Amino acid sequence: MKNSNKILLSLFVLVFLGSCNNPLEEDIYSFISTENFYKNADDADAAIEGIYSGLDGDAVYGRWFYDLVHLMDDQVTIHRNPLFLQMDDFNFTPDHPYLNEFWAGMYSVIKYANVAINRIPDIEMEVNLKNSYIGEARFLRANMYFNLVRLWGSVPLIVEEVLDESSAIINKETISDIYDIITSDLIFAEENLPSTRPSVEFGRVTSGAAKAMLTDVYLTQEKYVEAAAKAEELINTGNYSLLENYSDIFSSDNEHNPEIIYSIVFDGINSGNWMASFSHVGGTDNANCANGAQVWQVEEESEMWQSWDNQDLRRQFSVYDEYLSKDGTYKSVYNTSRPYPGFGKWNAPGETGVSSCPINPILYRYADVLLMYAEATALANGGPNQDAYDAVNMVRRRGYGLPINESSNVDLPTGLSQSEFRDAVILERSHEFVVEGKRLFDLLRTGVYPQILESLGKNINPNAKLFPIPSAEIDANAALSMEDQNPGY
Repeated sequence: MKNSNKILLSLFVLVFLGSCNNPLEEDIYSFISTENFYKNADDADAAIEGIYSGLDGDAVYGRWFYDLVHLMDDQVTIHRNPLFLQMDDFNFTPDHPYLNEFWAGMYSVIKYANVAINRIPDIEMEVNLKNSYIGEARFLRANMYFNLVRLWGSVPLIVEEVLDESSAIINKETISDIYDIITSDLIFAEENLPSTRPSVEFGRVTSGAAKAMLTDVYLTQEKYVEAAAKAEELINTGNYSLLENYSDIFSSDNEHNPEIIYSIVFDGINSGNWMASFSHVGGTDNANCANGAQVWQVEEESEMWQSWDNQDLRRQFSVYDEYLSKDGTYKSVYNTSRPYPGFGKWNAPGETGVSSCPINPILYRYADVLLMYAEATALANGGPNQDAYDAVNMVRRRGYGLPINESSNVDLPTGLSQSEFRDAVILERSHEFVVEGKRLFDLLRTGVYPQILESLGKNINPNAKLFPIPSAEIDANAALSMEDQNPGY
């Protein structure tokens, strides 16, 4: 991905550059057309890389996905900037510019995916490779719709190529219909994608990534039998494993490690994200980023900060109130202009700017699959069995630096009820995935959001459960009106 054919990719982007007024609508700005572009396997490959290029921009995984889902959970807060505070308090207005950029960015990816899904089947090329390309496009479309349906609920569903303005006028679809498309896309992807990739294709999705996301989709829909079975399929492939040391997962020198199932590729030069500088404190004195701007500050009233066991090595790595300065000493965050604890997970000492972090955000890793398997198995069977206990205990033991296959004093107590076990798994997830974009979705699917923010003293919108549909989309899409806005806005 980092050495992609930039000429072909540039041609693709020129062909399918979208309207700034409506991300569902396509305007053609170049003499190159779909008719003379989709001719061979190289064109198909360039089209797929064009879809990926939409993921690593600021609009999606370069910035706004993580700003939104982190600031809106119960572990992250901020004490400045009205636009950030709206996110932090879950008290949006529908014209919030960051929300609009995120929405438009995801629909842009969907737009490119739809074109590829429509055009690649007509290319004369080897069938398995063709289906693999289509599988990638369908996976990436499913990825975007899975974000949209969890955060907005019912949204416009477009699965065909937009050829004129009239076909960009799209009603909202039901949540169940959206999940049907997501599931269909992911099943096709897992059946047609390779199980592994050579190093030159690092960052392109595999059947394992499709299985992991499909597990998540089933779990979110409360299809616990299906979720447990899909997670078990992935576990049984033997393609992934837990690393011995938790911190090694996130090293910029170790981004091909066997725990990672799906990540978004950045190199810090041609593409970068905001994760390092936004999670650290201390300004330019922080040795682990370009500028510890600390947009993501630790919520000091959260369970994570108040109650997390100090002996858990994950806590020692993930959060801090003393930072490593550039003179090699440790300094207190409370003596800085932003006197709040920071997050230590995303370290980029060589970062050249606040938006130039080269670290790859991880969307799925093996620990996630084990914990989803444990939760789904317990909920499918009326309580945890030994396999469910084993799965969560492996993750816990690794967190404490213990051998993962040996019983220990940090194992969950036996005899937990179904609800007690689920609560324990959700707590484990909150510690395992600090600032990895998981916590908000766990709070949403377990029905405790946004009320959990109210318990922290946040000034939440009491009548809202989901994001507001951006005003710009309602204005641009003639099929939508204010009656289609989500409750509370």
